Amino acid sequence: MNAHKLAWMGAGCALAAIPLLMAARSEETKAATRISGKSLMAVEDLKWAPMPGLEGAQQSVLWGDPAKGAHRIFYKWPAGTKVPTHNHTNGDRGVVISGTLSLAVEGATPKKLPPGSYFSLGGGVHHATAVEGAAPCVFYIEREGAFDVLMAAESGAKKQ
Repeated sequence: MNAHKLAWMGAGCALAAIPLLMAARSEETKAATRISGKSLMAVEDLKWAPMPGLEGAQQSVLWGDPAKGAHRIFYKWPAGTKVPTHNHTNGDRGVVISGTLSLAVEGATPKKLPPGSYFSLGGGVHHATAVEGAAPCVFYIEREGAFDVLMAAESGAKKQ
């Protein structure tokens, strides 16, 4: 068999392996996000603590450790809270529970998110966040990894 045919066969084998590798990765992802056991938590059972680095803000960790890896958490931010353009290393998904959260993503006009709104931002997506109106805002976040804040003005310097 000549070298040209061998090269094509090798490329074909490599392409054929892609679905198998993707399926294996999919199974890893499912295992990492699989829900097991049980957890019931009434609102009065939430343990609120000050959120480091954001005056007046509070957080209640539901699962995981925000300093070490993936986690689920409630945030309660006071009315008027504003966080200038920043990003996070890890992506997150969130739902607004009460109040109105405003997100200005990648320099776009801020989008007001009232209760029941959903948002998802991949790691590295620049955004500015604010609480609109006179009421505090409570929102839920599922984050892929540890929490960090990378302020745009600091060229990637880490803050918390």
